[in-house]
Amino acid sequence: MRDYVLLTWRAADGDASARAQRAAAELTASQWTLAHDRPGLALWLPNRRPPKVHLSADGRLVLIGDYFGRPPQAAAQPLAAARHLIDGGWGGYIAVFTSPEQPAQAILRDPSGAMDALTWRAEGLRVIASDYGSALRAVAPVQLSVDWNLLGASLVERLHLAGQTPLIGVTAVTPGAFRSLDAAGGERLLWRPSVFVRTGADAPEHAPQTLASAIDGVVTALASAEGPAIAEISGGLDSSIVAAALQRTNPAKIKAWINYYVEDDGGDERAYARAAAAHLDLSLTEVPKPQAGVDLAGLAQAGASARPSFRLVDADYDRDLATRCAQVGADQIFTGLGGDSVFMQGGSPRLAGDLFRGQPPWRWRLSTLHTVAANAKTSIWRVIRLGLLDAARVRQARPAPPAWLGERALAAHRAQAAPLWLDDAHRCSFTKRSQVEGLARTLLVTGRSARSDHATVVNPLLSQPVMEAGLATPSLILTANGDDRAFARAAFADRLAPKVRDRRSKGDLSRHYGLALAQSAPQLRELLLDGALAKAGLLRLDAVEAMLAPEHLIWSDPYRDIIAMVVLELWARAWIERLAGRGGSAERRAKKA
Repeated sequence: MRDYVLLTWRAADGDASARAQRAAAELTASQWTLAHDRPGLALWLPNRRPPKVHLSADGRLVLIGDYFGRPPQAAAQPLAAARHLIDGGWGGYIAVFTSPEQPAQAILRDPSGAMDALTWRAEGLRVIASDYGSALRAVAPVQLSVDWNLLGASLVERLHLAGQTPLIGVTAVTPGAFRSLDAAGGERLLWRPSVFVRTGADAPEHAPQTLASAIDGVVTALASAEGPAIAEISGGLDSSIVAAALQRTNPAKIKAWINYYVEDDGGDERAYARAAAAHLDLSLTEVPKPQAGVDLAGLAQAGASARPSFRLVDADYDRDLATRCAQVGADQIFTGLGGDSVFMQGGSPRLAGDLFRGQPPWRWRLSTLHTVAANAKTSIWRVIRLGLLDAARVRQARPAPPAWLGERALAAHRAQAAPLWLDDAHRCSFTKRSQVEGLARTLLVTGRSARSDHATVVNPLLSQPVMEAGLATPSLILTANGDDRAFARAAFADRLAPKVRDRRSKGDLSRHYGLALAQSAPQLRELLLDGALAKAGLLRLDAVEAMLAPEHLIWSDPYRDIIAMVVLELWARAWIERLAGRGGSAERRAKKA
């Protein structure tokens, strides 16, 4: 995780200047360096792995991180300059716009969300930072407290966390959004996924080779940003595509190609990872994932940050990868995260909606409908019915919320506005709407972890150019009428091992994680049934207790729901203690919740 702290204040404000000096002393003691300084503005970067910084010629733009394109030389008009950044390049960056009259005018966060952007007021100062950590006690947010309603809403729909933090007093910036810092505030989404969405069955301009070139270009640029790297090869299609691009563009960059596996027939993908490595002439390191209980101590690290971290859900894997980065001096970790959404999984009977929306009736091909039905393993009549409903824009009913949610959580969810990325997704076809939702959900796999503290986690398939390419390619073409990620398979056909290219299954780790939950059931029961979430009225305890029965844990695959509860519970407990340590009362804050 690339860190930064930008402090801004009115230079004439003596109290704010003194507070900035106290923050400077704390940051210096915590191994941070002052990278840029002028009256009313101070940019601090960590001594270890500081991000790049670009300043515009007029001094009004501070761009932190990696930007591939030409940054604007003048930023007197922040909104126009932000649009220039979005339209003229891409990367993993934060842009802060300043002026002599208003030290911090606005923030832009790049669409990939590669760097976080949080902001708060601290008695005369505006703080913009990647996180709120212990080194920032001198500039703590005003009236900081836990947002129990957001925690409850996020138990129903974790997308609520994509553009918010569960801390009242700390404001987050949504990826692709421009947040104004004037009195009115508010976000404006400058990169809107639905803008790129296309439907239909014909798109001759989209050749698979174009996608391959785009991925090669992105991987080349990202690999040039830092030093040596580690790359994961899971055995699946997406990580194999990233490995193929790395091997073609910068093979000397990778110091270790790693496959993490489980001793379970359904989840062991070593045969595919070995085939991928052999095809690319790579030396593969195979690392077993131990069959152990849930590491609550590892998950408790989620409380160290302003955001709960879902990168900590597999603590043994996280620590091992961090150790390997330290051993080989890796600055980056390349993954295939995001491919399921960008390339689109097949088998949906709703693909006919894309055909019906994108083509006049006389171009609706019966052969296309037959192929969609065959890939979905359903009847052509069902495919036609679902397609017509989608074309008529009949909203599909959402599944009922889980029975373990308390009424307060459900009410909080109903009161939340739709995340910015989804506020107009209803205009898209069902499959394209699902693609946008999938990309948004993937952005939640973020936050602090041991591996992200040692190296930058690089997800090329979630870069702006690749997301735009995937969104702009019609679903029927991405899936060849329902075949799983067919367009991507064709794009990299000559660089993928046949065993990987022709595979349609995915590794299933549900039994592995179910056994981990079962081994930890007593500790989980104690944690959740008498925890902060329960006391806040966010859980139905009888339903949670039933979920934690060993047979239910092994066979019903409740892993995601339980781990979400555990991560948020541990995060909430840590912040109750942390806030009490600032002089408040943890009990009083919990009761006020």
